[in-house]
Amino acid sequence: MAVLRKENLFSDMDGTLLSDDKKVSQENLAAIRLFVKAGGRFSVATGRSEVIAAPFLSDIPLNLPAIVYNGAAVYDFRMNRFLYQAELPRKTVRTFVNAALSVYPEVCAEVYTNGVIQLLNRSGVMDHYIPNENQPYEYQTLEDFGLCMKLLFYGENAKLHKIEKKLYEITGGKGFQSTFSAPYYLEILPEGASKGTALSWIFEHCGVDPKSTAAIGDFYNDVAMLELASLGAAPANAPEDVQSSADVIVKDNEHSAVADLIDRYLMN
Repeated sequence: MAVLRKENLFSDMDGTLLSDDKKVSQENLAAIRLFVKAGGRFSVATGRSEVIAAPFLSDIPLNLPAIVYNGAAVYDFRMNRFLYQAELPRKTVRTFVNAALSVYPEVCAEVYTNGVIQLLNRSGVMDHYIPNENQPYEYQTLEDFGLCMKLLFYGENAKLHKIEKKLYEITGGKGFQSTFSAPYYLEILPEGASKGTALSWIFEHCGVDPKSTAAIGDFYNDVAMLELASLGAAPANAPEDVQSSADVIVKDNEHSAVADLIDRYLMN
């Protein structure tokens, strides 16, 4: 019978669990099922909302709470409810969107709120993932948007870095957290929110032992989680400085990174 070296595993989705064409490989699926059958517990840690993540997870046995909205919320897919939520103040969202779009009106500004993406500027270049993945969205105004767990700017990397710098100049870096989840995604989160802080919340409130927890992710928004887990792994497609934050490097996301982690490091 298989012996587990770590009992808990949290995996990033895009660039890690999912291949470039947004599929969960049969190798990843089989390895996760074997891990769970042996007594392991598995879940995801993603920048996606619970609604946008769900279609990719229907065949995966999730038996731990999931980290969603890049750590602004913890969601239990088994009970279909939030266990924890943080939000950005509405005034902050309005200030940031106005500041960003006054310089680059072609950047797409998106509010993530309970599953539905609210697009705040019709003139923006729509995030191609929204129509391609049939993500639920609606156009909304800066006066009427809903609870904001994450504000996302989508556009060219150089422009996003300039927007990030401008937001820090406006606020002195107070009242929010920023991260890049991909070169073209600048994410603005509630102050202190990250996959790492959400994982800490799970450790404290959900009976998960930090010493028996592994995590895997491929980008800068994963680093806090990788450093907090007892075993942090990065797929070979991760940038070098993300890899340097990990304990081990596994195969890339096109070659079933999660399965490689489970086979080589989590099970005997």
